[in-house]
Amino acid sequence: MVKFINAGGGIVQNDYEEYLLIFRNGKWDLPKGQQDSGEELSLTAIREIWEECGVKELTFAKPLASTRHSYWLGELLVFKKTQWYLFYTPGRPALCPQTEEGIERCSWCTKEEATLLLNESYPSIRWLFQRVISSLTKK
Repeated sequence: MVKFINAGGGIVQNDYEEYLLIFRNGKWDLPKGQQDSGEELSLTAIREIWEECGVKELTFAKPLASTRHSYWLGELLVFKKTQWYLFYTPGRPALCPQTEEGIERCSWCTKEEATLLLNESYPSIRWLFQRVISSLTKK
């Protein structure tokens, strides 16, 4: 049995040039989740950031890249394609981890802190974050 999932996720930067990370399943990660029926992927990303972290005020900056990965869910092989977006939020909003989804912590991190924490994350997440950070610092 195989299941295909479309997902939306975001890299969120605040006014202090900090980035939003979540800690789930023993790894630092970025907020993302499954697309609801009829939902645009950019809206999926916004909804997931709000649900997983409590950040409500988001300004869309630009689409980023898409990543693909697979994993086993019991005897079900899941293929997930995630479309990523860059968002900005004013100030440094308080964060509220969605514990029922296994999120233990949410944190605002500097570029350096996020890079260090994501060294132990998934390869696609590290690649995406480094790609975005290098494009933002070239401006």
